[in-house]
Amino acid sequence: MQQPALVAVAHGSRDPRALGTARDLLHRVRELRPRLDVRLGHVELTAPLLDDTLRDVQGGAVLVPLLLGRGHHVKRDLPAAAARAPHLRVRVAAPLGPHPLLTEALHDRLLEAGWTPGTAVVLAAAGPRHPAPGRRPPA
Repeated sequence: MQQPALVAVAHGSRDPRALGTARDLLHRVRELRPRLDVRLGHVELTAPLLDDTLRDVQGGAVLVPLLLGRGHHVKRDLPAAAARAPHLRVRVAAPLGPHPLLTEALHDRLLEAGWTPGTAVVLAAAGPRHPAPGRRPPA
């Protein structure tokens, strides 16, 4: 049986540096797993889009969301993309976070940037466009 492709799924960004970062990550994965078919697809904004990537995969694929939470893209967009690729056996992995390794990486990056422990840090992220059922959007 053919090993499924690993399809890293990034959000996509208007910032041109984001694509380079994703490509660097996949390059490292390929170094560590040279026999693994590793590909990149984006949910939006950046090529290659996930649908285009899946069109070229044969057999099976594991979608690995390079996302920090189990939001709309993981719950809705990735399964929808899998459904649009009926020629594949597709599984969707869990998103990157929350995970203790992310906290460690954040701590290291803050120190590299000159942060002094004990100084307040504010982390912000965009919330979902559509609130979960039964929840009202913030006023």
